Amino acid sequence: MSTIAYLGPEKTNTHFAAQKKFGRRCRYLHAPTVEDVFRLVERRKAEYGVVPIENSLEGAVTHTLDRFIDFKDSPAKICGEIELPIQHYLIIHPGAAVGKIRVVYSHPQALAQCRPWLVKNCSGANYRERDSTAEAVKELFNKEEKSWGLNERGAIGRSELAKEHRLKTVPIPHDQENKTRFLIISLKATRPGKRNKTSLMFALKDRPGALHDTLVPFKRCGINLTKIESRPSKRKAWEYLFFIDLEGHESEPRVQKALKGLGESTSDLRILGSYPIQRG
Repeated sequence: MSTIAYLGPEKTNTHFAAQKKFGRRCRYLHAPTVEDVFRLVERRKAEYGVVPIENSLEGAVTHTLDRFIDFKDSPAKICGEIELPIQHYLIIHPGAAVGKIRVVYSHPQALAQCRPWLVKNCSGANYRERDSTAEAVKELFNKEEKSWGLNERGAIGRSELAKEHRLKTVPIPHDQENKTRFLIISLKATRPGKRNKTSLMFALKDRPGALHDTLVPFKRCGINLTKIESRPSKRKAWEYLFFIDLEGHESEPRVQKALKGLGESTSDLRILGSYPIQRG
């Protein structure tokens, strides 16, 4: 039976993404931070780890990107991915009314994704960030909180969190499709699939035209780039590391040729993983 570490706690989106990928018969370990998920895999206490990497509305999950920056020698590689449609709910007590909610608790990503709806429907409500949507729901019962009554509190999370406590749910619609992509990390090698993706991280050499030069090898080899993201290197002010996802497997000759050309115009080039593409 495989052991899967995920960014927890239970009944959060990462938990359901992990179950969707590996099924319910695995042993699941919830970890409080992205760092903890990586460490469980690196120390062989879990065969696989599941962490969020980007949301279709709010962009990259910086904690995950920064972990790749901080531990460049990590043996953990990206071996897969999974997309999960996200449906948020405003979770309130049965006697509460949406228009009377004065404080809303949730994870920062969930609050950001739902802010337009909250502004319209919970006008004047205060927002309070919590480490997870599961922790946010617990605030609905926090007796030490005296500023707001029980019927003035709301939390954003999955409907499963409400069922556990017999709370009321109000679906929060989005004008655009809301999906989160999760990475699967492991120490194990992954076999190529029919369609593959390779994730890279690198720094630019300090010279004019460096960014342009990094893109030329991909164009020459006919390789499509599906993502480009930058993050501060944390080594020098205004120095950035770039993350790129490209279509193709690192074992393909055209990808190898492009990577060779990329190495001539970059430094600290690292392949984070080469893995089959999986949607939904």
